Amino acid sequence: MKHSLLSLLAAALIVACQPQQNLFAQQLASPAQWANVKLIQFETSGCRGYCPIYKLTFLSDGTMEYVGSGGVEKVGEETVKLTGDEFSKLQKALNRADLWQYPATIPSTVVDAPRHTFTVFKDGKMHVVKGTAGLPEPVLKLEQLMQDIAESHKIMVKKGVDPTDPASMSGEVLVQFTPGVNVENFCAQFMEIRVRPMRRVSENNIWIIGFLPSELTETQFISILDGMEGVMKVQSNKRLTRN
Repeated sequence: MKHSLLSLLAAALIVACQPQQNLFAQQLASPAQWANVKLIQFETSGCRGYCPIYKLTFLSDGTMEYVGSGGVEKVGEETVKLTGDEFSKLQKALNRADLWQYPATIPSTVVDAPRHTFTVFKDGKMHVVKGTAGLPEPVLKLEQLMQDIAESHKIMVKKGVDPTDPASMSGEVLVQFTPGVNVENFCAQFMEIRVRPMRRVSENNIWIIGFLPSELTETQFISILDGMEGVMKVQSNKRLTRN
């Protein structure tokens, strides 16, 4: 019995002294450990026109986080889950691009081009690469793939949106103004949000007023208009249409 006890103690000591790399790797590979670990973050800046300003963050669990800031159809945040094929393509494109090999800034002579910022993460380290035009082909293809993935999930990022374009004013309310109110001047007083008259629908100074749902909800807009000087009634144009 004594000999058996000594053998067990010796075996335990050998196991304890062996490198624990495999065990550590298993721990890192567990879903709980790898959830929300960033792989790459891609961010764009504005320009003199209506360049889309947004950020895409791809995580190791196959999640993509989107934040739209301006010049995009969707301003705000959204999280989507990539398909297995999308995630596989992203990993391959990341390996081909090998952003770690590039300097912090890729030189360019193009003026007023939007700046694109790539941030890659690995083993607790990060590396930032910024550039405008003239990106290396593997980096450009990586960027295009990330945009394609976003748009496949109905998040439009490739084309900038002019917020003053009537087509962008997808939110509408029906407003009856008091007689004599100049609707153009009334809408011009809004400085923090974009508001514009769409069309007059009645001789009683009733108008459809457009707003951007990305800036505020219909309920919020109605609340703002209700009680303002010059406004008699305000309601959802969609509710009126359904009736």
